[in-house]
Amino acid sequence: MKIMDAQDVVEAIDNGYADTPAQTPRDYIGASIVGEDCLARLAFSLRAAPQDKPPPQLQRIFAFGHMLEDFVVRDLKKKADVRVWEADGLTGKQHAYSELGGHLVCHMDGHVELDDGVVRVLEIKSMNDASFKKFLKSGVKISHPRYYAQVQMMMAMSDMGETLFIAINKNNSAYHAEIVVSDDLEISFLKQKVSAVLNGEAEKISNDPTDWRCKTCFHRSVCWEGLEHKACTGCAHAQPNAKGLWTCAKTGEEAVDVCAMFEPFKPKDKQ
Repeated sequence: MKIMDAQDVVEAIDNGYADTPAQTPRDYIGASIVGEDCLARLAFSLRAAPQDKPPPQLQRIFAFGHMLEDFVVRDLKKKADVRVWEADGLTGKQHAYSELGGHLVCHMDGHVELDDGVVRVLEIKSMNDASFKKFLKSGVKISHPRYYAQVQMMMAMSDMGETLFIAINKNNSAYHAEIVVSDDLEISFLKQKVSAVLNGEAEKISNDPTDWRCKTCFHRSVCWEGLEHKACTGCAHAQPNAKGLWTCAKTGEEAVDVCAMFEPFKPKDKQ
């Protein structure tokens, strides 16, 4: 498009985001979503279902959040003189842990060591002012149960007993941090959720597609609007196995190619 005035600049930027290719869908349950109330969303993530592309503004929010994570790591290292390992020394990538053959995966912002010598999970979040104030007042377990679930799963998978959870306020750059301790009861609950998804027992959070939780879900099209996911992992007969692969319930063999018996996976309706 021709950029003729100031508003054209904004439109051109948004068009650029709209033209960005969609990300390759995940094919596992990530620790970042294990706290979701909707088991259908976990199931669609496990099955590598296509996701709706976020609008340009939301894409920028995500990108800005990643930039702030790097900023916080720098402050921890350079200003607080804290030891941080934000990357795995063997891979050069984020610290990652997996279970169930790779069907359950977590990626960490890092490992951190304070002066007490304890190596902890490091989890960084950026928050708007209202969200930050809730965290400041109530602690992460009450203010952000999804984040609490995320770090609990990370601790369980890494055999670490504590997490340094630190948030930065996007409105005024204030920091607040909390040491989160491993919670066996929460971890047990989360693993039951994961097991339900792996066993094909996932159900929708609502039977109403106008429910606000469904309207804002990135799997809305495949869940409610009939978007086709023509792949073995998108088949109702495909079952995750201990090797991190999929087995066809019809043939008992490894699911590799879509066949004539393909039947779209559909989560259960809410009971």
